Amino acid sequence: MIDRWDIEELAYRAMGKTEAEAEEAIEGGDINEAIYEKYGCSLNAYCAIIEDVIRFTPLVESPMTCTRYHAFVDNDRAIVKVKALNNN
Repeated sequence: MIDRWDIEELAYRAMGKTEAEAEEAIEGGDINEAIYEKYGCSLNAYCAIIEDVIRFTPLVESPMTCTRYHAFVDNDRAIVKVKALNNN
């Protein structure tokens, strides 16, 4: 399961907010309204979509652990990631 905070950050980053703006907005608690206004769906629906499509993102490898992940990446930082099923 993907951390909900990460999905909220991804949503705000996809809406064009900077990392700092996304963090401030998440802490402000208006994510449900923002997602509905932008995408016409609930946060729960957005989370389900991200969890379904993340396996189609490219594989990236952690330089520290050599673990491979599917990830949404911005500026060389994974916003949302899940461990690859085949980690060879």
